[in-house]
Amino acid sequence: MKKRVSGLLLIALAMFAIVLTGCQKNDAKEDRAEADIDWQMISPEKMKGVLEKDDAKDYQIIDIQPKADFEKGHMPNSISVPAYPVDTEELEKLIVDNVDQFKDGDKPIYVVCPGGGAKRTISLMIDEGIDESRLFIVENGAKKWPYKDDGKLWVTD
Repeated sequence: MKKRVSGLLLIALAMFAIVLTGCQKNDAKEDRAEADIDWQMISPEKMKGVLEKDDAKDYQIIDIQPKADFEKGHMPNSISVPAYPVDTEELEKLIVDNVDQFKDGDKPIYVVCPGGGAKRTISLMIDEGIDESRLFIVENGAKKWPYKDDGKLWVTD
């Protein structure tokens, strides 16, 4: 009898734990940079080719560097959305509030951040309806852009 009561008690406790675990609110915010997305990268060399040969009407560039860094230098025709490091609700909202500027047709969108890891920005843009096939991360970001001496490939304000 004692074993049966212990067994039933153990089963009841296990069920109670399962119910509690299933009902808990998950407060841990999932890191957007870890989203299951086929991240597309573009090398600085290929991005240089885009800037040199393609008409600026054929692509868009979102630069998420902080405003002061953007003013020190950025790729020509970049749209500044100073949301880096996109790690708070306020910075995420800044991306979301500006995403309509990038919904224009099927143009490729190149995302530039200081270090080349703009995954959170891309994740937000996809959530807002932009097809992930249009989104590219410029590898190594603005800080390591190797063409800063070329006024056609790097603009300072």
